[in-house]
Parts: sequence; structure tokens; C-alpha cells
Amino acid sequence: MACTTPGHPLRTPTLATVDGTTPSLRMVVLRAVQPEAYALVFHTDTRSAKWTQLDENPAASVLTWDPEQQIQMRFSGQITRHAPGSELANSAWDQLPPHTKETYAGAAPGGALEATSGTGKNAFGVLIFTAQTLDWLRLSRDGNTRALVDLATARMDWVAP
Repeated sequence: MACTTPGHPLRTPTLATVDGTTPSLRMVVLRAVQPEAYALVFHTDTRSAKWTQLDENPAASVLTWDPEQQIQMRFSGQITRHAPGSELANSAWDQLPPHTKETYAGAAPGGALEATSGTGKNAFGVLIFTAQTLDWLRLSRDGNTRALVDLATARMDWVAP
């Protein structure tokens, strides 16, 4: 599974949020998948720009690319933030290895390198991305194929790539 296999091509998707009227993209690490809810779980530093952006606008997209299969998946949906001290953030924090916890104890993203913030737990949040649509594309020399899926209704339409 992508979230537990280091080096898996789907482990580090691109997450797009909205900064005012401008898209803002970054790579994130997939921590868990909740297939029954069409949800993806990510961890984040709550001092980051993405945390603030998601407070203002929870709309987001996630893009994955599997180079071996030549498959791109583009999900659109909403993100729910789970702040430091929430039950979900506390549970996820308790499962982190020490070296990962240390990354949250450092400077805020974009801050001075010398700065620290204690244990880091106060800067650790969890993001739950719930997909509403999927745009699936497979590239092939024999012909590209593309499907649009509305996950709420389970409707799928094959469309021109």
C-alpha cells in the first residue's frame, strides 16, 4: 500500500490549495487511506501557509502519478483540519517515530533555522482530504484513456483524453 511503502510512487502526491485567488501546490506524504470515505490522510505543520489557506478555503486537489503504470489520478474535494490537541492529532502524534516528531519541533516553515518550538506537538496537525471527484488518465502508445468519476453518485463517464 502506498502509505506504508517508502518509495511507492503514490506515497508523495501533490496537494493543491487556494491562496486567495492563486493555486498553491506542494508535495505531501500520504499517511493513511480511508477507502470507504474516499479520504486521504496527511500530516502538516500548523504554522505552514497551507494550514492558513485551508482555514480560509477548504477546497483542495490531490494529484498522483504512477510512472510504471502511466496513470495519473486527479482528485478534487475538501479538507478537514484537525488541530494540535484534537483527538485525531494526538493519536497520530503518539504513533510518530522520534525523528519525525523532531521535524515539528524545528523552525516554522519559512522561519529562521535556529528557532525551535519545544516538542513540536503544538505545531502538529492532521488533514483529512475527502475526494468528491476523480479524473483518471492512463497514457498508452495504444491510445490514452480517461474517466471522470463522481464519487458521491458513483457515476463514471469515459471521456476523450
